Amino acid sequence: MNVGGSSAPPPYQPPSSADAGNTTYSVWQVEYWAQFFNVDSRDVVQRTYLAVVPKDSFLDVYNANPDLWGTFWIPTSVIFAMFVTASLSQGIAEALAGSTHEYDFTMLTFAVFIIYAYVLVVGAIVYGATKYFGSHPGLMECFSVYGYSMAVWIPVSVLCVLPFNWFRWAMVAVGFASSGFFIMRSVNQIVSRSNGKLHQAIIPLLLVAHALLVVVFKFKFFSYSVSS
Repeated sequence: MNVGGSSAPPPYQPPSSADAGNTTYSVWQVEYWAQFFNVDSRDVVQRTYLAVVPKDSFLDVYNANPDLWGTFWIPTSVIFAMFVTASLSQGIAEALAGSTHEYDFTMLTFAVFIIYAYVLVVGAIVYGATKYFGSHPGLMECFSVYGYSMAVWIPVSVLCVLPFNWFRWAMVAVGFASSGFFIMRSVNQIVSRSNGKLHQAIIPLLLVAHALLVVVFKFKFFSYSVSS
């Protein structure tokens, strides 16, 4: 099953070390993991753009040279962006209300937990489910779909500093639509490698999980009061 007229990507292939003297590395060697960081800033920017504006296939680009650089740094950047912007917005709200602002570092801890858990746990579930049904996914591929899907929340976090609740809701809706479509499209491409029986079961469940994450974002990081 194709989405947007694009052909289904081939089964995931990890970076090949054939060019480096036909050496095969085990997962316990540094060289194995170094292969997943063999990208430059232009590659990461291109993939981030495809995640935020998913008009073309992210997986077609990603599977040509899989990476973990963006998979790790994008969620990490989102964690700090949400903490900083939420703290700034709350500080402004409390200043306008004439009260003293104190940083809530439990918000940072919560952001670390909820974002990393979402990327790793849901990514692993997608990998396990699609592998069971014969879609030939890659674990790094599934993690990267969810890692890169976080990119849109960096500009959303910055824009949600503005003290207009209707505007924050609008930005959260845009973030949900952009990241949700990117995830659904990418997972659908993975599912399409099999006979497609998994599609109808997994896509709605992933959409519900994503919606729950977005609700948590809205009420934990994008809700502030500017009145006393």
